[in-house]
Amino acid sequence: MPSVLSALAPVFILIALGWLARNRRIAEPEAFAAVNRFGYFVLYPAFLFTIITDADFASGDAAPFVVGVLGGFTVMMLLGLALRLVVRGDGPAYTSVFQGMLRWNGFPLLAAAPAIYGPRGLELIGLAFGPLVFLVNIVAVAVLARWGAAKASSWRAVLDQILINPLILACAAGLAAQAIGITNFGPLSDALRLVGQAAMPIALITVGAGLDFKALRADGAKVALAAVLKLAVAPAVIWGVATACGASPLGAAVAVGIGATPTAAAAYTLAREMGGDARLAAAIITATTIASAVTMPIAIGLALP
Repeated sequence: MPSVLSALAPVFILIALGWLARNRRIAEPEAFAAVNRFGYFVLYPAFLFTIITDADFASGDAAPFVVGVLGGFTVMMLLGLALRLVVRGDGPAYTSVFQGMLRWNGFPLLAAAPAIYGPRGLELIGLAFGPLVFLVNIVAVAVLARWGAAKASSWRAVLDQILINPLILACAAGLAAQAIGITNFGPLSDALRLVGQAAMPIALITVGAGLDFKALRADGAKVALAAVLKLAVAPAVIWGVATACGASPLGAAVAVGIGATPTAAAAYTLAREMGGDARLAAAIITATTIASAVTMPIAIGLALP
């Protein structure tokens, strides 16, 4: 446990630095919003494309791990859809709870992965990133298009929203490159890799800058529901499914780490752009980010072989 704590400490220091920078007006909130948008449309897609094309999908333990993680998230998606029976009436609020309990912020885990899991653990996270981000974003966009304030008029409109999402497009491009066996595009790959290297620290700092403690008063019950599902239920479910699918002990521990990450800041961006409850999304991101400083080390420490 102490080694896990020390590995995750720099991650939460960067998050705290982002909050301090905004709180002390080193940069205005509008500046952080612009940086976050730039990351969403440029840095994060470049990062996703390069991490997917660099991943080794042919390794022996890759298939059980990836299938297990995807299966675990599928269970959480079904649970999230069932929540519509609980969060009735307020469609935008439901979409934010759904995103809050499903979306995962892989950057804190990636930053600490070499110290926690070693080189192979980092590779396994890279394997999961592409298909998992692709799947989660498609479902999140579909849920927002169906129940958000800017409700889509048809399933064709839902498909249109999916086809213009930059994270989905980046994942699809990376997976397509893997499928055809061409993953090195020379100078273009080098340029995208350089751009992607900026994604991790920028993502962590903007998460900190986006922490909204006032938003925590938005709806305590919904925030608590999403946080418990994200930080307590998801790691256990994903570990169980990954183990059942034959993932190695290290793979199962990495799966727990993925499940234990806080809600991704992209939940707020998507809620704001597609008619979700952006204030509730901000509250869930804030609550899970703060709580994960305690829950992530515990979950990962218990799962490590």
